[in-house]
This record gives sequence, structure tokens and C-alpha cells, in this order.
Amino acid sequence: MEEFSEELNVYDLRFLMKRGISLSPPLWRTLNAILELKKVTAEDLARHTKRPRTIESRYLIELNRLGLVARKRISRKVYYYEVETAVREALQELGELPPERIAHYLSLPADIVKIVLGKLKGSWN
Repeated sequence: MEEFSEELNVYDLRFLMKRGISLSPPLWRTLNAILELKKVTAEDLARHTKRPRTIESRYLIELNRLGLVARKRISRKVYYYEVETAVREALQELGELPPERIAHYLSLPADIVKIVLGKLKGSWN
């Protein structure tokens, strides 16, 4: 899959298939809402999608488990982020850290963080 590594996106269908990820239509709907809103709580997302908060919470947990959505607790609230937005904010907050530390901070797989960091550094050049 190196031939498209420069343009690699964690939401690219080829990337998802390579990882063996298959999303149901309700999960796609939740993921699309996250991509649109960038940073949400389950309650915010439920208002946006007009589905119950408990359902959205389950979908968000599943998307985070798959590594498609970052998760960060701030005080008593849990926020879910679009991956690139989460990594950008973490870099601003924490400065330059190894990808593994950023991944732990955002509850994401380290390989996803490395892909996003590569993309961000490429766009800075």
C-alpha cells in the first residue's frame, strides 16, 4: 500500500479494507457527523443526528475502538474528535512528543497517529 502513502487518509476505503474494518450504515452516519463537527460529546452528536444519546455513545465507543475517532476526557466530559483535529490539538497542547505518547493521550492506535503526523508535517513543508 506504499503507492498511495503520501495521500493516505485514515477514512480512505482502501485503508479501512486493509485493516479489515467494515462499518454498518449507522456507524457511517455517526462517523460522517464527527467528520463534519470535528469535536463532540455524545450528547452534542445525538442532537445533531436526532438519535438517542445512548446509541450515539455506543457508536462513538465502537469508532474509537476501531481507531477512527479520538477520545479525550476533559473534567467530567468525554469528547470525541476527528483524528486529524485531535492530533493537531494535542500537538498544540503538548508540543512535540513521540507518536506513542500522543496516541495514548488521545486513545488512538500509534500507527494512526503516525499517519496523521506524516500528513500534517507534509502540509507544513
